[in-house]
Amino acid sequence: MIALFNAAVRKDDVVLDVGANIGCTALLLAQLASRVYAFEPSSASFKFLEQNAARAGMTNIVAQNFALGAASGESTLTYSPVSRAGAFVSNQPQSAGVTGHLTETIAMRSMDAALAELGVAKVDFIKIDVEGFESEVLRGGRDTLAAGQPVVTLELNHWCLNAFQRTSIPDFFDFLRSRFPILLAVDGTGCYLDLHDATESYGVMYHHIIHMRFLNILAGFDESRFALFKSIYEHRFKP
Repeated sequence: MIALFNAAVRKDDVVLDVGANIGCTALLLAQLASRVYAFEPSSASFKFLEQNAARAGMTNIVAQNFALGAASGESTLTYSPVSRAGAFVSNQPQSAGVTGHLTETIAMRSMDAALAELGVAKVDFIKIDVEGFESEVLRGGRDTLAAGQPVVTLELNHWCLNAFQRTSIPDFFDFLRSRFPILLAVDGTGCYLDLHDATESYGVMYHHIIHMRFLNILAGFDESRFALFKSIYEHRFKP
């Protein structure tokens, strides 16, 4: 992720960290960009996010204690009693009341509404890691995507998509293709495949579901924003 962010974030960027947890990613992004708006709905994790940003002296991090989704309101966050790192929005019946887990009522706003309230006119880079809730975040940010045409990086996790949101990988890819003209699946071996190519998309699905590869997706609108990335990463599959 450090290598990916270094290849995709510019020093003048305004960045959203959606699913900031205790702030590890926000601290990194704050060193690469001009300003980071970090969104974390869990009250306990949010306190650590604020403390970590303050202790690191990162005055360009603006922390917000709510989730981003398709619409404003309330929802439920479910998490393990020993770690909130994998906390997920349990907005579907099959993900509510997980045995041995705890829940917390959280505030939620759409990306467009939240940024309007914060006075943010344009966003250049968005990182989303929300355990399968990525589509809902993007649905709430139509105006933000249209206005700024940011680069977006998302976690790809077929288990979370399937179990928590009843979404298959093909459906998720179709949704992303409808939003982004540039859509790349990034592997930890330093290569990427094009999700707008049917053959490459199938390869990503197979190797992700069977071997848990291609854990990140890089999406966007402007080819010039991908020049550095494509000079570092190879467009091919590495066995």
